[in-house]
Amino acid sequence: MLTPDCYMIDRRIILEAKTLIKAGHKVTLLAGFETPKEEHFEQNGIDIHRYCYDWDDERLKAIRAKLPRNESLVRFVNKAYMFLAKRFLEISPFDQFIISKALDFPADAYHVHDLPCLKAGYYASKARNVPLIYDAHELYYAQEVLPAKLQKIYFKLEKKYIKYPNIVITVNEFIASLMAERYQIKEPKVIMNCTEIPNHFQPDIAKQKLQNKGKIPSDYKIILYQGWISSERNLDTLIKGVKWFPPNACLVIIGYGDYEKNLRQIAEQEGISEKVFFLGQVPSEEMLNYSSGADIGVIPYLPIDDNHLYCSPNKFFEYILAGVPIIAEKLPFFQKMSEQYGVVQTANMSSPESFGNMVSQLLSEEETLEQMKISCHNASKELNWDEESKKLLLFYQDIVS
Repeated sequence: MLTPDCYMIDRRIILEAKTLIKAGHKVTLLAGFETPKEEHFEQNGIDIHRYCYDWDDERLKAIRAKLPRNESLVRFVNKAYMFLAKRFLEISPFDQFIISKALDFPADAYHVHDLPCLKAGYYASKARNVPLIYDAHELYYAQEVLPAKLQKIYFKLEKKYIKYPNIVITVNEFIASLMAERYQIKEPKVIMNCTEIPNHFQPDIAKQKLQNKGKIPSDYKIILYQGWISSERNLDTLIKGVKWFPPNACLVIIGYGDYEKNLRQIAEQEGISEKVFFLGQVPSEEMLNYSSGADIGVIPYLPIDDNHLYCSPNKFFEYILAGVPIIAEKLPFFQKMSEQYGVVQTANMSSPESFGNMVSQLLSEEETLEQMKISCHNASKELNWDEESKKLLLFYQDIVS
């Protein structure tokens, strides 16, 4: 498996790797090629390798090794090679670095997670003449945070190389349909971002764990956001919306990111700091032991780009297994989950007042909230990793056959 993840390895990747190992396969995961330091370790039976790219070119290194010891000649060859590489070589120095690391290990298949490793995965699979699996966790090019020029480059890159994998997988039917239409390919397979119940799941003491970790008053109802803390995730609305919460309700944020300091400032300016609690990072395998103590879970994403419009994030499935009713914007996936399972209430998440009023309404309607919790329990029988993992194994069987 290849993934660009330099910091935290996506839960989806770990679950897929564990599923394949349980089925009798060996999984080597090359996770991150621009990490602060090189590391090699085992986790959950997965052989994990992380690398620090030296901004050199593996092919150039081979050329330099054959040159006489002449500094002027070496400098000239370096400059000339990098000039030509940027303009004429299909495989960039960074791609070549990934390929060289991938080929260090024996492989019967290459499973690529997300676009940045797709080209390298293709050339590695071609070199070994083995199958290629492409697992697109999102519409990578359609991220509003990327410059427009880079979005176009990524779109062309994916369009060119997505035709080579033996199987293309993505996270929901909406993105699968868009990829089929925009790239003129067979509709990708779908494996949703479901999760699994942790081995030591203790929902009965989860609220106490939240209260203890955040020093939250015991009589407060807890509205939870969990995940990466960044500007494009519409977290400002959550902070400002606290003003419309009932007196005995608070906002709890589990996660990390540089934008946290901005949110703290907003809470201060709005005069509601005492009702906003930042709990920091929680290990992914422990998350459900905290989130199941919440009264409502929030997904504040707005349709700022196609990637957000058609999202189906990890936290949605975590809330489901935790038995936590959800408030979200009326995006296609959440609308479908609302109609199919009754686990989501939609609100105008661009409006702090609309969000705050929805929280107040749900907390005041105890029967509705209780029914949504029951619906989460019922939905969890289908929306869990045990069910999704079966699909993954079937896809691999298709490749073998």
